[in-house]
Amino acid sequence: MHPAAKLIIGLIIAIAGLYWYLAGYIPGNPAPEIFGGAAINALKTVFIGIFGLFLLFVGLIIAWIEYEDLKWEMKEKKTAREKPAVKKK
Repeated sequence: MHPAAKLIIGLIIAIAGLYWYLAGYIPGNPAPEIFGGAAINALKTVFIGIFGLFLLFVGLIIAWIEYEDLKWEMKEKKTAREKPAVKKK
């Protein structure tokens, strides 16, 4: 599939997601009760529930990346000490 088509599909899905939460706040919109206010309250509940897990996973990912970086630096220093610089003639 062409990237432009994927972009358009993604934008349509994003607009549908915005409509899901904002439909109850658009004046004159005959949206069912599940849209709008009820959906916003559900989103708030889910956000409050998963925020701690989000912080946990982001913290673990950052720590893992930095741990791998430290391992790489130690390996590079060890390699640099073992191999003397090559002299040019």
